[in-house]
Amino acid sequence: MRDDDGSSSSEGSLFRDNKLLSDIPFLTIGLIFGLLLIYALQRSLAIDVGPDGSLDVRSLIAYGASGHDLVVGRGEWWRIGLAPLLHGSQWHLIGNCVALFIVGVRLESLIGRGWFSLIFVASAVAGEIGSLLGNGPGTVSVGASGAITGLIAALFVASFDPEADADQTISRLKTSLFFGVPALLPLAFGASGNVNYYAHAGGAVAGAALAMTPWLAFWSYDSLPRSAGVTLLAGFAGSLVCAGFAAAHYSSYMADAVHYIRASEAPANSEEMARRSLDLVTRYPKDPRAHLFRAVFFLEKASLNAAETEARTAMSLAASDVAGGPVRVGAQGLMAVLLQAQGRKSEAIAMAAEPCRARLAEVPRILRKQKLCG
Repeated sequence: MRDDDGSSSSEGSLFRDNKLLSDIPFLTIGLIFGLLLIYALQRSLAIDVGPDGSLDVRSLIAYGASGHDLVVGRGEWWRIGLAPLLHGSQWHLIGNCVALFIVGVRLESLIGRGWFSLIFVASAVAGEIGSLLGNGPGTVSVGASGAITGLIAALFVASFDPEADADQTISRLKTSLFFGVPALLPLAFGASGNVNYYAHAGGAVAGAALAMTPWLAFWSYDSLPRSAGVTLLAGFAGSLVCAGFAAAHYSSYMADAVHYIRASEAPANSEEMARRSLDLVTRYPKDPRAHLFRAVFFLEKASLNAAETEARTAMSLAASDVAGGPVRVGAQGLMAVLLQAQGRKSEAIAMAAEPCRARLAEVPRILRKQKLCG
């Protein structure tokens, strides 16, 4: 793969030959600054910030976070163009920016800024599609990791440049595998937790596919300009249009947010959850989490009927909450335990069916311990 002047492109020349202007990844740096500025705006407008630095989920929804209930259920397709530019905390942002910089240093000069832009934008959209297909209802997600995983996959494919020397190939492969393996491998083991592995998978498929097209003789890497050009402008324009839709919905989502527990008020552990449950239910009667906390309190007091009432209330409220998926699953898991404690084994097993399949790490473990998962 060669530059327009016929000289071999090399990410290593930045350090070995000091050709600063030709080798500095201006597009990568520009994207990082863009993400930093967007996060600064998010932080300034956030309803609340948690003790760990995470932004309140209701703020993220108002900004343009995506999720099945939001995008498909409410028809707010504009979220697909905004969610990849948002981040949930400073650590989420820093992790993505570090990966973007390290991969961008190697990839941008290798394939050119035109292809780099195309892969970033296409992988961001593909990551959102993967997230919508893979994650359950009620899951809310943000982050550029789908786009970045697409760049990682593209670096892996483009590493097999027949004109590159062995050291270049090994360096590129090491970088792509260092970031790519932890981004994708958990999918093989029933990925769970807060990481959106389905966005990673969607982005990786798009990035790898686009990186392969020059080898299939459809185009060459030199067929797109080294400047970001039309692709980046189209992505920027699309994001601005999506931001317009977000602005139109912003006030209604922020008004609704006052009915839910703020990030800084969320209990840090199960003991605090039970101790503060009455206060939270009183102040936030519409929040399904408050009723789930109250159900835990009654369960610990062996008041099974009261616990069941609160758990069913939590399930009902969570069903109509765009961010209520994890709460609903947790309430169903608690209900299954309650039903078993009352000797209603068959009902307990039926109630546990969905939580046992859930990707929430703790709930299935508890239910398996209770022998409620088939």
